[in-house]
Amino acid sequence: MPQWQVRNVMSTDVITAPADTPIVQIVDMLIEFQISGVPIVNEFDVVIGVVSWTDLHAKLEIVRPDRAGGRTRIRRRRRTRLRWSSATAVEVMSGSPLTIESDASLSAAGRLMHRRGVGRLLVVDRAGRLMGIVTRRDLLKVHGRLDAVIRDDVMQDVLRRTLMIEPGSVQASVDDGEVTLTGHTRHKTTALAAVGLTEAVAGVTGVVNHLTFETDDTGDAVVTAANHRPDHDPMHGFWNAARHYRQTADATNNHSLAVHAEQVTRTDAAR
Repeated sequence: MPQWQVRNVMSTDVITAPADTPIVQIVDMLIEFQISGVPIVNEFDVVIGVVSWTDLHAKLEIVRPDRAGGRTRIRRRRRTRLRWSSATAVEVMSGSPLTIESDASLSAAGRLMHRRGVGRLLVVDRAGRLMGIVTRRDLLKVHGRLDAVIRDDVMQDVLRRTLMIEPGSVQASVDDGEVTLTGHTRHKTTALAAVGLTEAVAGVTGVVNHLTFETDDTGDAVVTAANHRPDHDPMHGFWNAARHYRQTADATNNHSLAVHAEQVTRTDAAR
């Protein structure tokens, strides 16, 4: 089953600014939209850096508006060479922003956030163009899927389309993300595949297996979606039968050759 990717949970409404944006305008954007940083992009929408409050405080003295709603004041720090009145975003931004591609898994995004100690990542395509932003909160959206939606994925994508189980043979019920599978399959591999693929459905927190089966065909086989044969596969068992036929035919031919050789030997001895 396809896993949810970053593109499925990211926010596409991202506030950006070009490299030549004045610092005063960047500050106004941070305050107006109540964000901690503004991605800086070039003319091709490729992310080249980020301007955050940390970047600004390192070079400028920012005086926030008071409760009465005064205008934001910016004063140049004494020891900095930056003239804020003419400086642009590219002069204060931090380069090499932390990004992740849109087709990355949610677990990959979570691990990257944890490893780098950040709460959000810029989402880009393979060319580095900005597509959106993903936060820790976005990663939890997968657990907000409705039980009815999860059940539909299990019934249609897993049982019907992937495993091709006949309608009515297996049923699925979902309670707060936990899926219960009930019913009967012809083969044990089908039941095991149903459980494994159901666990991979986005939003599933657990699977309760109440499936029964007629034949235990596991043997030494590894159950995967790739080597699974549907219950009603007309070719099921064909290769075993063909192998048995070949072995029987080979044994018969060998026996006939032995009898023929013995008859030739007896004839030669009689002469």
